[in-house]
Amino acid sequence: MLSIGSVGSGVGNTTVTVAAAGGAAAAPAARHLALVWVFPRATAEPVGFALGGPERTVGRDQSCDVRLTGNDVSRRHAVLRRSSEDGRVTIADLGSRNGVRVGGRIGAEAALEPGDVVRLGGWVGVVTASPGELAEIAPGLWGGAKLQAAVAPARQAAISDLPIVLEGETGSGKEVVARAIHRWSGRPGPLCAVNCAALPEGMAEGELFGYRRGAFTGADRASPGHFRNAEGGTLLLDEVSDLPLALQAKLLRILEERAVQPLGEARPVPIDVRIVVAGQQPLHALVPAGRFRADLLARLDGLTVRLPPLRERREDILPLFLWLLQEIGRGQSPAIEPDLAERLCLHDWPFNVRELVLLAKRLVTLYGSGVTLSADHLPKRIAEGAAPSMVAATTAPSLGAPRVRPAAEPVELPALVVALRASGGNVARAAAILGISRQRAYRLMEGQAVDLDAMRSEPERS
Repeated sequence: MLSIGSVGSGVGNTTVTVAAAGGAAAAPAARHLALVWVFPRATAEPVGFALGGPERTVGRDQSCDVRLTGNDVSRRHAVLRRSSEDGRVTIADLGSRNGVRVGGRIGAEAALEPGDVVRLGGWVGVVTASPGELAEIAPGLWGGAKLQAAVAPARQAAISDLPIVLEGETGSGKEVVARAIHRWSGRPGPLCAVNCAALPEGMAEGELFGYRRGAFTGADRASPGHFRNAEGGTLLLDEVSDLPLALQAKLLRILEERAVQPLGEARPVPIDVRIVVAGQQPLHALVPAGRFRADLLARLDGLTVRLPPLRERREDILPLFLWLLQEIGRGQSPAIEPDLAERLCLHDWPFNVRELVLLAKRLVTLYGSGVTLSADHLPKRIAEGAAPSMVAATTAPSLGAPRVRPAAEPVELPALVVALRASGGNVARAAAILGISRQRAYRLMEGQAVDLDAMRSEPERS
């Protein structure tokens, strides 16, 4: 039996839950899914209802199982169905005035999968297997159920001496999580964060381990180094894989002996420091390539926490964006239109939360709270990159294929990063998706931190 219900998420969202009962007989595609309405948040009243059959109608008519308000919603707008053959949940148009959009495309019918963005009139929803309330997990760290589940093991391990490795893309919040781990640990010392990629190669050892005065040319005064600066606290080694192999060997010895030997000193100095390491790439993938020592990984491989990027938790994007508008605008946040809400949810956010924060600051700074923000207020890379591809409503199109961009549209680095990720790091294929030459793609990447090897090691996305 198909079970569809509607519950409140705690942040003003309405959740339409679509799940299959029947235990082991259900197909994998029939796993629990939730369609979380993220816009319009203020009018999304939670509605509970019981199952009466194998499908549920959506619209503004009182006879509909899921009622949505607004004149841009048809009386009987769409229907949610579950296939009795494969358990897939689909949404189909019922001849509405403005159609059903999934992933920015209009179609007659589409199967719903986690991460899909659904638009019915002025309502925007996100399909997720992890519905839940957006909450402050730790100071400065906000997320829904998926991020909360990812971070939970780190919170449990914080009070122990278990080594923790944080994996996540740029802007996904690794340093914020490290600060949370330090806070949860109760350690009295400070948290010191070091970007290993930014350490000068010839001075990295002295910067990390310290040195005595006169230890080398230019050492006109002693330095304790980052390890001793973090005494009694936590040291975050971000991008630890960028440390030279020789320095990785010395780091291993420090972890084993719990002592650091500054340059120019005859004896090691005992230290009490909790080490947290972080990186954009899995350390296990770097060992076969000779970029990370296997023995150091064996010493660090206690608990690995992977922080999901925003594109894997799209249900968080709009609630987080609206919260940012409130915070940045000091309670005076602008209103937003459905087109903007949809396009924010569709954007792949290659720079993750950092990109979302900067966008919110930009919009508040330029437009204040006295306007209603539309898609026209968005940067071109977001407004155009998420523009829906209109398909005749009489067909049932494939909604997951990457859109090939006409060559006349300008292409910027974030769009290239999205295309590269979608094509598994294949530059030629990414260029073809964007409608640019391979040479143009390489020029866009010049001087930028685009790691093709990391993209090629990830499962390819269709």
